[in-house]
Amino acid sequence: MAQPEEQLELVKPDVKYAQAYLAMIDAHFASGEEYNYNNMWLAREDFAAFVRELEDEAQGIDLLAGLPRQQTYFLLKDGVQIIGEIRFRPHLEEPYEKLNGHVGYNIHPAYRGRGYGTRQLALLLEEARQLALPGVSMTVEDENPSSVRVIQKNGGRLLRVVENPPRFALKRRMGN
Repeated sequence: MAQPEEQLELVKPDVKYAQAYLAMIDAHFASGEEYNYNNMWLAREDFAAFVRELEDEAQGIDLLAGLPRQQTYFLLKDGVQIIGEIRFRPHLEEPYEKLNGHVGYNIHPAYRGRGYGTRQLALLLEEARQLALPGVSMTVEDENPSSVRVIQKNGGRLLRVVENPPRFALKRRMGN
């Protein structure tokens, strides 16, 4: 008997995904990794506020000068499990463009090496095509051959290597 094909979709953050998202964060820690992709402390404390923060980032509200707006999506498997997260920055300026690119993503540790990163990026690139961007740039941190393969499988190619790049974080302005 054939197994039903799994359903993968990119969804915008919503409070209904709180448990699944926090489970993905916990899986990163359980595998000995940190989770530096989004404000996981806020996600743990107040998931509704976390979702609002991500919505503000998508609209460019209260970002520090020079940081681009970004839309975060969750990779949802079979309508229930978050197995990835991808961030899309459609408009970039220097120095962010050279050092961070349009896209950043991560995959649940238990699902790596199974094509989910490639499929997640393919889904996001469909959105980028709708915006008629002339190209999409991505960076790879450290030595990460898996990410290089994900990019190459989606038609990407290596343009340059940046040694010891400075770290940028998407942060909100405090106050006001």
